[in-house]
Amino acid sequence: MSSKNSHRLFPQLLLSLVTPTMMVSKITGDNLINLLEDMGKASEEVFRGQRLPILKDHYFDSE
Repeated sequence: MSSKNSHRLFPQLLLSLVTPTMMVSKITGDNLINLLEDMGKASEEVFRGQRLPILKDHYFDSE
């Protein structure tokens, strides 16, 4: 193989190795974001019916 062909082969080989890795990373990241958003919405639904105690406002009490 000539040196000219080997210089063109390296970037193509590198690109062919990096592309699937980036695609899998993007798909995994998107799925992880969707999972975290769904978990957040589900946790909001769990605590929706519970009321927090009414806190006294000390700013208005001092006047």
